[in-house]
Parts: sequence; C-alpha cells; structure tokens
Amino acid sequence: MHKPGSFHILLVHPPVKSPAVPPLALAKAVGLLAGSGLSLEQYDANLEFFLNHFLSPKKLNGFVDLIKKRGERAIVNDANPFFISLFTNLTTHSEKWAQKIADVEQSLELLRTEDFYCPESCLTALKDIGDLLDLVSLAYYPSRIQWGHFSNPDVQNVSQVHGFVDDDKANPFLSFCKDTLTSRITRTQPGLVILFVSVPDQVLAALTIARFFKTEYPKLHVALIGNHELLAGAEDYGDSLVPENDHKALFNLIASLTESTIGGDSKGPDFSGLPLKDYLAPAVVLPLEELSDFKKNGTSPSRLMAHLVNQKQRCGAKGFLSKDAHLTPANIAKMAGEMEEEPPSFCIGLTCALNTSTATEKMAAAYEAGVRLIQWRNPKGELKSLNKLLWDVSRAGIWNHVVIASEQDDNLSQGLIDFMAANPNIVHSWVQQQPCISPFGCPAEQTEKSSTAYMQVVKMPGESLWRRLNEPVYQLLYLNRYGVTKVMRWRVRGDGHSAYSLGQNITYHFVTPHELPPGYLDEICRMVEAGGSVEKKWVRYNLERAFLIGYVLEEGIIVGNSSLKHPRAEYVEAVNKQSRLDLTDYLERGYTSVRPEYRGMGIGTTLLEGLTARVGKKKVYSIISTDNVATQKIALRNKTKQVATFYSERLGKEIGVWIPAWMIEE
Repeated sequence: MHKPGSFHILLVHPPVKSPAVPPLALAKAVGLLAGSGLSLEQYDANLEFFLNHFLSPKKLNGFVDLIKKRGERAIVNDANPFFISLFTNLTTHSEKWAQKIADVEQSLELLRTEDFYCPESCLTALKDIGDLLDLVSLAYYPSRIQWGHFSNPDVQNVSQVHGFVDDDKANPFLSFCKDTLTSRITRTQPGLVILFVSVPDQVLAALTIARFFKTEYPKLHVALIGNHELLAGAEDYGDSLVPENDHKALFNLIASLTESTIGGDSKGPDFSGLPLKDYLAPAVVLPLEELSDFKKNGTSPSRLMAHLVNQKQRCGAKGFLSKDAHLTPANIAKMAGEMEEEPPSFCIGLTCALNTSTATEKMAAAYEAGVRLIQWRNPKGELKSLNKLLWDVSRAGIWNHVVIASEQDDNLSQGLIDFMAANPNIVHSWVQQQPCISPFGCPAEQTEKSSTAYMQVVKMPGESLWRRLNEPVYQLLYLNRYGVTKVMRWRVRGDGHSAYSLGQNITYHFVTPHELPPGYLDEICRMVEAGGSVEKKWVRYNLERAFLIGYVLEEGIIVGNSSLKHPRAEYVEAVNKQSRLDLTDYLERGYTSVRPEYRGMGIGTTLLEGLTARVGKKKVYSIISTDNVATQKIALRNKTKQVATFYSERLGKEIGVWIPAWMIEE
C-alpha cells in the first residue's frame, strides 16, 4: 500500500486521435483528482506517436527501408488498389518522396504558424503529412494510419485482437511501446497507469499499450477507462476497467492502491500538464467540458463563461470546441450577456441537436459571443421548420455543418439531404455517416452530394476547402479568421494543394447559338432543366433559335447561363389571351440558371444586364411565377417591373409578366 504523496499516476491518451487538439479526458482527470496529494502526470501518447515516432526524417527513412526490405511481392500481391498504386509511386518517384521526408518538420511547424492561414500553404502541408502517413501505413500493411483515424480490415472482432496485438508487422503501436514507453516508465515509476479510451480508433492502441505494460512490468497496475461498448473484451489486457464518467469507481480504484480516501468535486479541466505549444494548430483550441458540470445546484450559466475566460488566461486558449448537445447558442448568448465586461475574444464551436427547440432569435447574440461553427446532429421535427432554423443560423454568420447518422434513412433525412445539396450557402457542409463495419474504427462519412437537380451537369472540379481541412479545429480557426462567405467559396483543385475562390476568375460570354463551342449547348440545356422552373419539352428548341445566349465560365465549366429567346407564336398568343398584353416582336428573357455554389454573387443579375444591353431596338419581357422569389429579386435588381399577371392552368399557379422599366417608359 502506498501513501498518496509517493504514489505516481500516469494518465495516458493513446493513439489514434487528432494531433491538433489536447485531450479533454486527461485534463478532466487532473481536475477531478486535484488536492488529493497524488502525483499526477499527463502523457499524450497520441501526440508523441505522430510527432516523434512517425513524422521525423529518421523514422520515415527507416520505414522506406522496411518497405523495400519487405519487397514488392509481400505488399502488392494481396494489397488493395490504393496500396498497389502507393507502392508503385514510391518506387518510381523516389526523389519526390525523399523531398517530402526531408521537409516533414517544416510541414508540421507550418501548421503552428500564421502561414497556416494561407490556404495553399496549409493544404500543401496537410497533403504532404497525409502522404507520409500513407507511407507509414504501407510499412504496416494492411493497417491504415490517418490523421485522427486508424483501421485494419483484418481485425473485425475481439477474437482477432490477440493476434494483432503481438504482430509487429501489422501493429504500429507495438514498436511505439518499445521505443518510447520503456524510458518513461523507468523514469517516473508509476504505481498506476490509466489509459483513457474515448473513440474506436483508440481501442487497438490502448490494448497494445496495456498488454505491453503488463508483460514488461507485471507489478504495475493498468486501468482502462471508457464506455462499455469500446472496452468490450478488454478484461484480459489490464487489471481494471473503469466506466467512463464514473468518478466513484475511479476514486475506489485509487483508494484501493493508496492509504487514503479519494473524492471531492472537480476543479475543472486542467490542461497545464500538456505540451500545448506542440499541438498542430496555430492557436490553442481546447475541448469543452460538459455543461452539466457547470449547472449543479442551479449555478448561474455565467460560471461556464468565467471558466472559459480562465482557460484563456491560463492556457492561452483562442477557441473552444464543445460536443455537449446541452450547450446551445442561446446558452452562450446568455452567458456572455451575464458578464459585466465585454465578451472575451475567443471563438466557439458547438455540437447541437437539430430540432425546433433551438431558439433562433439568439443567433446574432451567439455570434457576438464567439460562436462560429455549429455541428448539428440527430435531426427531428418538421422539415420546413428545420430549414428555417438553418437559414437563420446562416444569416447570423455561423457555419452550419449537419451530420446525418447511418441509421437515419427516413423522409426527413432525405428531405434534409435534398435541401442541403441545393443550398450550400445555407448548409455550408454536411456528411452522411455510413454503417460501421468494425468495432475498432469510426463510421465512415459519405462525401456530400451535389444537388439532385444538378447531377446531370458537368461535375464541379476539385472539392470544398472544409473537406480538405477535415479537422474541426482548423475549420473553426479559418471561420474565425475569414468568416463564412470566404471559407464557403474556397475550393481545392484536383492536385490537392492549389486553391481558388469561387467567382474570382469568372468570365462572361454573350453569343448566338451557332457561335457556341462544341458541347456547350448540351450543357446549357442541362443547366436550364436543372433549374426546375421550366417545361423541358421546348428547352433545346428555344435555345437553338435564341436571339442571344449568355453564359459564365470558371475553371473550364459553365456556372451560370441565361438567354434572349424568340418566343413561339402560339405562346405569345396564349399570353396575350390571358394577360391582354401584345408581346409580338418582343424577346423573352429567361432560362436563367446558376449553380447552387455560385448563387449570391450577382451572376444572374450580371447576365441579364449583359443580355439587355445587347438587344438593340428590340423590347424584352420575362415570365416569372409569383412563387419564384429568387428570380423576382434578380429582376428587381435589373430594374424590371411586373406589368401584368395571369393564372396558368398548365402550371397551376399565378404567373407574372415583367418588362424593364426603361422600356415601359418608352
């Protein structure tokens, strides 16, 4: 039995999680055990796993030698196409890989500096780091090590864990234990090691570390803390399994190993024992503790805000990320409002349930209090109400990210997906999780889809910047620096590191149908049909005979178009009968379609202005249904007025006839 003052506890955060954010579990444990007289040490094994065990020139060159030693036959014969391609690339472009390895420390350091906020520099560093992690994965095939993720397709159940833990060819954590943990145990000589497991990607590393400790140091007490599902079958690897957030069980374990009673209220998370400057981010962003811990006994919500201010002062925190669904924008706004001084200058990312209980009137105040990002989960309620909620959040300048769970396959989820795909300026990013095929890896996320209506047009090149950043900490910092609109419009080209902003290189073209380049008429027809507000039957017929077609190009694709058509005689007669307007010899302005990603940039307005300026002595009208608010706004910006309305029995709704104001005056 040990006395508290001489009893040393090593708190371990095992791989694999993001190396950009400090672990909350360790900080909470220190806060919980503060004042107990115990000697506590926080050890972020995950950070050391990335920075020192893998991503150093010496280690990486060793992995290249290991891959060569294993040889092509050992890797390629049974590997999947990704690893085959990687092995071929490594052997045919050895100089390129040698340069990536030589520059790895610069790539890591860039993520800690102001250069992080230059998209192309940041993307280059992240791509190079990702490539080098793939290189390491090749050395441990079939294991796959990624930023914050780990998987091995050969380990699908508990019975297969035993073989993996002892397999030094496929288990990257085994060499980590031998190279790193021995010296730490010898130096600190703990009486208790606690491994905190919070996600599936950490399970195999935690079990490997636990087995290593018990094999090399049989008298060392090893405990694993996590929820029951994560630690199912882990009894054989450590001495104790402690349920997550069960403080009493943790106190009892420590009391059984020492000569004192342990217990008391938490002092709040203590990150001071962690190497905060080493994390791969240009500013310290801390995970946020559960709101419930700050609401005991009716405590004022301002206590949480005071805690954030304290963490900012003690740790230099510039941001916070919460995963507690109870912490809503309204809570943040209220907490900031209760402070006597002005709200502090830090940014906040929240995780909230997507339902109609969220108060939208507090969104502007939440933004002023620092909220920049909301990750929405578990959507429930009426689709129309949820869409309005997301719209209100977007208008406040807050980024909407929606997560659709794998088990959610209902009408509401499908309706949300359709809305999100069609409105990237409202729902700025979203993912649909896929069923988890292994208990030792997180659910995969399905890439966001294009709007169903626009699936037939040429695909947008590259992908959104947020997806390449692929790290909530980075997304939060970029949003705080640049705002929603700028981040939303950044896009990454296919090379993975060069970026451009949507709309920065657009060009306008106004031509007759026969002057269109090959294939352009087909694409414009698809764009018009994707708009969904016209009858498809006459689209090609009318465009082939149009007076003038306007289209907008960027990155080699059509992003918007409109036209001046010669209306069919029978159509002019039908409009005349219903509206009593004689539009003979008029040109009809219409077939305006802008890709969802490019809306809000004035493209539709500029197209119509350009077309109208080229009509000569001809007059122009537009047909706009009364429920098409977006097109009406474009018409008003174009100084066009509604001169008549009629009811279309074919469409089943009211239709407006619009004419440029200066033509009416003439």
